[in-house]
Amino acid sequence: MKYTQVRSFHAVAKNGSFTAAAKQLNVAQPTITEQVRELEATYGIEVFSRAKKKIKLTATGRSLFEITHRLFGVVGETEDFLRMAGNSGAGQFRVSSVLPFYTFDILSAFRKRYPKVKISVSSGNSAAILKNLLAYESDVGVLSDHDPDHRLYTRVYDVHYIVAIVGCDHPWAKRTAISLKELHEQPMVMREIGSNTRRSFQAATAAARIVPNVVMEIESGEGVREAVAKGHGIGVIGERALPCDPRLKMLRFNDAEMQINRYLACLHERRKELMVDAFFEISKTDDRALTAAL
Repeated sequence: MKYTQVRSFHAVAKNGSFTAAAKQLNVAQPTITEQVRELEATYGIEVFSRAKKKIKLTATGRSLFEITHRLFGVVGETEDFLRMAGNSGAGQFRVSSVLPFYTFDILSAFRKRYPKVKISVSSGNSAAILKNLLAYESDVGVLSDHDPDHRLYTRVYDVHYIVAIVGCDHPWAKRTAISLKELHEQPMVMREIGSNTRRSFQAATAAARIVPNVVMEIESGEGVREAVAKGHGIGVIGERALPCDPRLKMLRFNDAEMQINRYLACLHERRKELMVDAFFEISKTDDRALTAAL
């Protein structure tokens, strides 16, 4: 087995095309094509179907891709270790989070331990973060409730409740709580379908036979807050995702309890990588501090 052939296969499978794989590996496309063909010829297999100029993994290709995911995870861990050992802690660490600002306390402690590590933080909903983890585009993730996945190592970091928010000039702004039924046919600004906040809220309203009037969908909590502040409608959001903002008023629900778990996550095979392990270890200390504060 030639490493270059397996590497080319993995790059094509990961990127979805020979052109993108060549760009990632910084080699000519014919080289990538030839290496994949040699891999297939050597073992008498077909890893891609190439009908109508579109490539798709075959059953054999899908099984091989699961193996190369693990293989190149170990390669990445090796590179991280060598960079850390040779450059006194230099390297890169990638975090994806449903609430990027939520990771800053952990990352502050992380940077004290590894001051030369370059940290990149990206955001998205839980589905996007899961995709990043599986594609090795993030080292760790912070995500909300999700379907169980045997490929992930996760642990609950905290629990927060869903609350309503209104603008400071809204008729409800002087209240501290509302009932879920009061939202029936009210204009609402919501997260996108697929968001855990949206899913939890819709489950509660459906059970109570309440039909809110969704006038706007936005793919970020920040966007929901801004739209509510501008008077577009009532929003729902995780209580800890609401920073101090004099334009907004938080209202708890007095007849429903909607909560979301937040998890730290990584791929199982990456759990003991140097920086991933450090992140989880540091998060335990931050978790204790958070519990004490509450």
